[in-house]
Amino acid sequence: MKRLSLLLLLQCLVLNPAFGGGQDVSEAVVVSAAKDPDWKTYRAFSAGLDIFEQQHRMAPGASLRFVLLPKAPNASLKDIKLRIAGDEMSLPLAVAGDGTFSVPRSEAASKEDAELLLNRKPGTFRWRPDVRTPGVPPNARRLGDLRLECAVRWAVEQYELPYVIRKLLNAAGQPCLSPRIKVDNIAPRPIAAMYLTLNGRRSQLPASLLEDGGTVYLAPVHDQDWPDDALLEFDFAPAALH
Repeated sequence: MKRLSLLLLLQCLVLNPAFGGGQDVSEAVVVSAAKDPDWKTYRAFSAGLDIFEQQHRMAPGASLRFVLLPKAPNASLKDIKLRIAGDEMSLPLAVAGDGTFSVPRSEAASKEDAELLLNRKPGTFRWRPDVRTPGVPPNARRLGDLRLECAVRWAVEQYELPYVIRKLLNAAGQPCLSPRIKVDNIAPRPIAAMYLTLNGRRSQLPASLLEDGGTVYLAPVHDQDWPDDALLEFDFAPAALH
């Protein structure tokens, strides 16, 4: 089955609104690397905050943060500044050393349709939701955390799309629920193999869920055979010798 990534699905429907209208989505597009979207407005991020609260049961011990991930070579977090800016308001957001930050509720930012602004050239960094339940080993991600990250990301991505496009997207398959749409995640280190585990049950996942030399992994968030407490465990590739 050919697959769509979350961002490629967005691009397909924006560029070709007929896409998804009765077509077999699984046969429509071969996934390749897709550009990440531009930074969204505060209202879009606020939609992500709403979804986190509504679906918090998937990761009841976690809080919602976002993370800056480099897109450009040699992108650095040094002296990075992030703020919510409107016509008459500006609210700085603290960025931690690991690139994570929180987006607060702000009535003023919503009223002014403010934007999140970064003191970097466009295309230097991408954002992602970051949901982490305490106690998960460093070589693993909890499946419920990944599911909630997907839900938040989807809420932010689709917020500013026209209603008709959103309807077509959901008709093609809601990204966090459909096996036709794989959810791409950036690996902390190149991954050699992945496993789903829970209470002694262990299943190795297909190598096809690793892309770009293991630097991107496709999380099986749609797989309801595994509950939220299951772990996605990584065998990291050996560090390259220099």
